[in-house]
Amino acid sequence: MKIDFTREVEIRKDEILKDLKGLIQINSELTTFDPKRTNAPFGEGIDEALTYMLDLGKRDGFSTLNADHFAGHIEHGTQDEYVGMVGHLDVVPAGSGWSFPPYGAVIHDGKMYGRGTEDDKGPTIAAYYAMKILKDLNVPLSKRIKLILGTDEETQWRGIGHYFKQYPEQPVAGFIPDSEFPLTYGEKGILKVTVKGKLPVSELVSFHAGLRDNMVPDNATAVVSDLSLKEPFEAFLSKNGYIGTASITNQFLTLSIDGKSAHGSTPDEGVNAAYLLVHFFNQAGINNKFLDAINSYLLDDTKGSKIGIEYHDEEMGPVTLNAGVFKLENGVFEIILNPRYPNGVNGEEMIRKIVLAFESLGLEVEVGKHQKLLYIDPKSEMIKTLMDVYKKYSKDMDAKPQTTGGGTFARAMKNSVAFGPHFPGKPSYIHQKDEYVIMDDFFMSIAIYADALYQLAK
Repeated sequence: MKIDFTREVEIRKDEILKDLKGLIQINSELTTFDPKRTNAPFGEGIDEALTYMLDLGKRDGFSTLNADHFAGHIEHGTQDEYVGMVGHLDVVPAGSGWSFPPYGAVIHDGKMYGRGTEDDKGPTIAAYYAMKILKDLNVPLSKRIKLILGTDEETQWRGIGHYFKQYPEQPVAGFIPDSEFPLTYGEKGILKVTVKGKLPVSELVSFHAGLRDNMVPDNATAVVSDLSLKEPFEAFLSKNGYIGTASITNQFLTLSIDGKSAHGSTPDEGVNAAYLLVHFFNQAGINNKFLDAINSYLLDDTKGSKIGIEYHDEEMGPVTLNAGVFKLENGVFEIILNPRYPNGVNGEEMIRKIVLAFESLGLEVEVGKHQKLLYIDPKSEMIKTLMDVYKKYSKDMDAKPQTTGGGTFARAMKNSVAFGPHFPGKPSYIHQKDEYVIMDDFFMSIAIYADALYQLAK
């Protein structure tokens, strides 16, 4: 059966755009998690986005399921085996400094701006319409197609964990529209590590930087009791060309400095604002247990060499270490780290080294979420099928499957890989201000996903 998927997308553009805008305009940042809040365990915004997607499925005649407001799915067909997709509806905090409202879904110069346009609400809509095209055309298939809807991918994966605990069946093949084209068959292991400590009374009253461990902090703010630091800080900003402020209020000096955000998997692409502020305190001769921890094992080190975990794999790249959140208040501090490791690294041994390093300074170390690395044979039939579809639409006949430091729901579901939606060679602003999706690329991704589903499920 020959189908012109590009044309099928073209004739649905208006309805696709309407549904995409509606989803992007929902603020689905995680507020608080409370399993006793039965109608919205991750907050009203995330549940509104989940309900929105399930309502689309009901509108279009699909079978839908709401898994206790933790997750859900939209399903086409009743066959025993299924091809799976998983998207997520939560987003990282929008932050500040946007050119357009982060939840405005504004289209300008061929791009739609908004938090989630590429990560991952836009791609989830693309996956949905890929499935809808096959349903609309009544294409005969040998397998069901299921789009699973995750809710806290950016934090702890509790939603998808709950879903697969309740509905454990696994697909015979699948893909996650939450990475890059051409295809990602390997994902680094990801850790969340929190370092905690206490300070005696210090001239450093407070220190705050970062929103999430998987984002490079784009601003750092500190309050100090030494008002004489105002002029040296302003000179530090001027000398280095940094953007920041120094202001005196109620006999305290507040220092603020801007860096550049980036995804936690590529911390070297950002500028950690916390580190910039630490450099100033080093220059000013200020030292304490909090600053000592940063100087000893973290400052300007995105590869973990100071801790002794540095490693480079030819296929998957290096160990990366992002220090994403810094909090110091009332003499208590914590630093939240996001280390990632490739093939060739023993995850448990890496954890041991991190713990020993900070414990040597008398600090407490708490190891949180550990997502073990994903690796699917790049020569498998499923990967060959997906790569062939990608080449058909992109015309990039030299494209090769790749690995990433990012983490997707591919590791939450068996027999699956990350597949798009970002096209190579294009700028990406996920986890940054002014996140956008190029509309032509978005529509092409729907055609690619529809054809890929057809090839895997026919």
